[in-house]
Amino acid sequence: MKTVAILLDGGFVLARLYQLLGRRHAIAQDVYDFALACANEDEEIFRIYYYDCPPWGETLSNPLDPTRKINFASTATARRMKRLQEGLALMDLVAFRRGELAYGGWALKKKAERDFFNNPNEPRSIDKTDLQVQFRQKRVDMKIGLDVAWLASKRVVERIILVTGDSDFIPAMKFARREGTQVILVPMGHKYIKNDLREHSDFVRDVRFPPALFHKNE
Repeated sequence: MKTVAILLDGGFVLARLYQLLGRRHAIAQDVYDFALACANEDEEIFRIYYYDCPPWGETLSNPLDPTRKINFASTATARRMKRLQEGLALMDLVAFRRGELAYGGWALKKKAERDFFNNPNEPRSIDKTDLQVQFRQKRVDMKIGLDVAWLASKRVVERIILVTGDSDFIPAMKFARREGTQVILVPMGHKYIKNDLREHSDFVRDVRFPPALFHKNE
C-alpha cells in the first residue's frame, strides 16, 4: 500500500464538479466522495486537505445606486458555501485550510462586457445591474505550497495527489519530486491544463466521477 495525501484546490474542484454533476452545485458529501475516488485501491489515504476561502461577510453599496446594499453574508451563495465548508471540515481525515477573500472593487459582468464590445456603434449606458463585485483569493496558494513541501520533506506520504489546474504550483511539485515523493495530477477533465503541469507530475490520473454516471454510459 502506498500512503497518499489528497490536496484539493477548492475553487477549481467546485467549478469542475458543477460541470460533472450536470450543472448542480456540489455539497460537502460530493466533495468528500470525489476526494475518496481520487485514491486507488492500493493507496491508503493519510489525509484530505481542502483549500478555500470562507464567504465574504460584509455589506457594500452598488456604486451606481448607493441605496442598493448587498449583505454578502446573507446571499444564497454565501450560505451554500458556509454549509459545504462546515460540513466538509467535520468529515474523517479532512483538514480544511482557510484562505481569505480580499475585496477587489466593482467590475462589469461578462454579459454587459459582451453587449458593449458587440455593439460599439450603439453604446448604451451602464446600469446598476451590470456591475458585480470582484474578489481575490489570498493565502490559498501559499498554504498548498507549504503543505506540499512539508509532506515531501518530512516523508509523511509516498504520493501527493494534487487536484488543480493552476500552474503556480509547479515549483512545489518540482520540490516534492526532488525529495522523492511522487506527484499525481488530477485535472478533472479540464481541457486547458498547461503542458508544464503535466511535465512536472509523475502521473496524470483520470478520476471518473460520479462513478454511477460512467457505469451507466459503459
